[in-house]
Amino acid sequence: MTYAFSAYCQSAYPTQKQKTEVKLPSSDAPDYTKIPGNGDTKEFPVKQGSKLTYGPFNEVPAGASSPVKVRYEFNKPVTHISELDRDIEVSHWGGNVAFEERYTLFHHGANLSAQFSRVKWAQSQYFNPQTFALKEMKFVLGAGSKDAYFTDVIGNVSTSRFRANKREAILELKPRYPIFGGWKYPFTVGWNADSGDYLKTVNGKYLLKVPLIEGPKQAEGVEYEHVNVRVVLPEGAE
Repeated sequence: MTYAFSAYCQSAYPTQKQKTEVKLPSSDAPDYTKIPGNGDTKEFPVKQGSKLTYGPFNEVPAGASSPVKVRYEFNKPVTHISELDRDIEVSHWGGNVAFEERYTLFHHGANLSAQFSRVKWAQSQYFNPQTFALKEMKFVLGAGSKDAYFTDVIGNVSTSRFRANKREAILELKPRYPIFGGWKYPFTVGWNADSGDYLKTVNGKYLLKVPLIEGPKQAEGVEYEHVNVRVVLPEGAE
């Protein structure tokens, strides 16, 4: 992947002395922008293991910019959600709040260099090789969540695990197939919760308090492009 930034800190004021350090996930940095150095250092950055250092720079004027790029190895999924439709339905019949989320997920990592073989993939799982495929996702839900489900365009996906207790509820998912770079995977998750955990009355009015997004919690992060949140209120609400 490529990280583009400025070797100078963006500042509205003159800076007497500064430097910029970039910490990479590994020491493998095949390409990075080199700029003239100063003093005993002929050029920047100075590379020490997985760290690149641009500077120190002296007397940097206000608003100065020095565009640089660093290319580095990233062997984790690049998860991009182009569309998330999130419905929150409040029901006064059973004292229930129903959540349903419909995802359109893309893997923006590098594409496969050869055709995918499910047989070879199944065989390789015994050796647990390094892969950048998205194999699982974890949703951390509110305490008291229940009746979780996981479906895609084919139907119910059984490779899911739901654990709930008084403190937390965790929904662990394994997609129907490993998601490689350039691949798309639309899916739906949903669950129920007691309205008492999210709904209360204040001065004779109802106050609903729910998180805006409760999507997958991945160590490498998740990017959202469009998020649509819809709250469905009981009949007769005003």
